[in-house]
Amino acid sequence: MGTGIFSLGARAMLANQAMLDTTSNNISNVNTPGYSRQQVELQTEGGLFTGAGFYGRGVKVATVTRNTNEFLIRENNVNVATSSADQARLDKLNQLEKVLPTGKNGLGYAAQQVLNAFVDVANQPQDMSARQVVLARAQDWVSRVNTAGKQLDDLQAGTVSDMQTTVSRINSLTQQIATANQAIASYTGIGHEPNDLLDQRDQLVKQLNELVQVNTVEADDGSLSVFMGGGQLLVLSNSAQTLSVVRDPLDSTLGRVALRTGNTDRILDSDQMTGGAIKGLLQFQDKDIADTRAGLNAFVSQFASALNQQQSLGVDATGALQTTFTAAGTPVGTPLFLNTASATSIGMNLVQPKGLAAASPLVASVQAGNTGTASIDSLTMARALPQANAPDFATSLPTTANGLTVVFETSASDPTQLTYRFTDSAGTPYKDTTPKRTWTPGTPLNDADPASTPSSQLFNLSISGVPRAGDKISIARTTYPASNNGNAQAFLALRDKAMVTLDGASYATVTDAYSQMIGNLGVAVQGGKTAASISSTLAKTSEQTLSSTTGVNLDEEAARLIQFQQSYQAAAKVLQIAQSLFDTLLQTARG
Repeated sequence: MGTGIFSLGARAMLANQAMLDTTSNNISNVNTPGYSRQQVELQTEGGLFTGAGFYGRGVKVATVTRNTNEFLIRENNVNVATSSADQARLDKLNQLEKVLPTGKNGLGYAAQQVLNAFVDVANQPQDMSARQVVLARAQDWVSRVNTAGKQLDDLQAGTVSDMQTTVSRINSLTQQIATANQAIASYTGIGHEPNDLLDQRDQLVKQLNELVQVNTVEADDGSLSVFMGGGQLLVLSNSAQTLSVVRDPLDSTLGRVALRTGNTDRILDSDQMTGGAIKGLLQFQDKDIADTRAGLNAFVSQFASALNQQQSLGVDATGALQTTFTAAGTPVGTPLFLNTASATSIGMNLVQPKGLAAASPLVASVQAGNTGTASIDSLTMARALPQANAPDFATSLPTTANGLTVVFETSASDPTQLTYRFTDSAGTPYKDTTPKRTWTPGTPLNDADPASTPSSQLFNLSISGVPRAGDKISIARTTYPASNNGNAQAFLALRDKAMVTLDGASYATVTDAYSQMIGNLGVAVQGGKTAASISSTLAKTSEQTLSSTTGVNLDEEAARLIQFQQSYQAAAKVLQIAQSLFDTLLQTARG
């Protein structure tokens, strides 16, 4: 075009047209996700040397660049990954919280109702309807437990399903990034960047961070290598790795993220997923739901075991002992519950009211002729009374109907101190060793051998009042088990017993243990809400900061539109003047 006024005006018009087009494109994409504001970069044409100096040759369009900030993009991607992980976990925690209801719908309340039902049994042990109420409430507790266990199983299955969906989306995005890499690399060497393709790829990387946190490294050809936070390569140039969800080899209910190579799946360490929804799902699966399941199973197992243990210490309405095993290892008796290690497998075993062991196998009574004021408070079994064919039967209790006798005596070393010993009906010492047992007011009498381990103890006998030397208490087999309430009273005592252990600590009642369990879950939910709120705020803030730097501002674009319009009109004026000058020149030449 040379250096004349025509070429100068034409170049100016073309440059301003490019700026107007670019500004219009910015305005059109103001609401396009991931779009970066573009701008025309202008350069002056090199001056033409003449004898009179260098004459300018006008302006030219060097390239069109996009307004980007790699630091802000990386910061935003990290915050997005963290926010997505926290939100994915919180969504599941809100579902988990519904598994353990509070109040009258809770498992603690239902368990307490089972124990409360023994009040009527203790008052009227011969009333089969009172026993039936116990079984009905026990069945209600079991049903609630089974429901909670199934909800946990369903929640776990849903978590694995969400993991599979997430991994499928990850694979789709990594493949799209690989395709974008190939397209971007094809423009290498032309001196201009494919702005729209770069924006699209950045948007894909951001979407990928919502699913799994990644780091990127740009290659010389403009392609991005994408790595998970833990270092696992996902995309290299135009090739993408494939992830899958497989079952944990140690627990088939759990899902694990694996790298698929050919027909082989290599399970990745969960620590390699440092952010994104997949991280939140794994954290929920491995920590939150696992802790809740462990707490629930412990609660169920220990409560059911405590009731089964108490059942084994008693005698049912027919007089049958509820000993767990015979000498040959054959189960004897009827426990209340079966399969007590898991919330989903526990079930009712006892269905007949008469099978409830409300009676104690032993009863105690003061003998006539005692001179002291001692009276019987209670006799509780420390362990099950063995069957007649058990190897320790002879050492536990004689087979004679008269049973045992507690004999109080004056201590030889201290006349003011009472001792006691056990004899059978023939007066033969029973577990009688030295030193003899010392009687202490308020302390139950027991038959444990003082020289042996406490495991030899069979029962505890509580008395009130003060016996005197020579007083005797008889202990015999229960004659009328249908009307005896000894073991029913022991069932009632479980209401105040520290029978359930959670988090390494014992709690006074079963309701306290359940309250602690749902309290722990509540803390986790509240912590999840706090974390999600904080990370969401950080993500929104970083997004706003990035948008304010790289996004389109309509006010600024409108101002530029007016500016470039005026520049275009000025360039057109130059051409108009050039045309007028050219016409004048032609008219002069024609004469």
